Amino acid sequence: MADPDIQDLTHRASQLRALADDIAAMVDAPHQFVTTTMKTWSGPHADRIRGELKAWRTKCAHVAATLRQEAHQCDRSALNLKQSAP
Repeated sequence: MADPDIQDLTHRASQLRALADDIAAMVDAPHQFVTTTMKTWSGPHADRIRGELKAWRTKCAHVAATLRQEAHQCDRSALNLKQSAP
């Protein structure tokens, strides 16, 4: 049977990747709707909303990248535990 710590790290990495994917996709639908479907929408309010969506998309991409890095670290730690196991 596998070491519980290794299983925990592998499971945690999988959950972190799933969360990163969800966060990265969270603003895609509103961003796509505002930038493609509502092309004729114009004015200061439209510009402000598009700018805010772009900022949130950037923030979400950064958070997702950080979560993926943490998942990679969990995988690396699990691999190190496997290699050091007798």
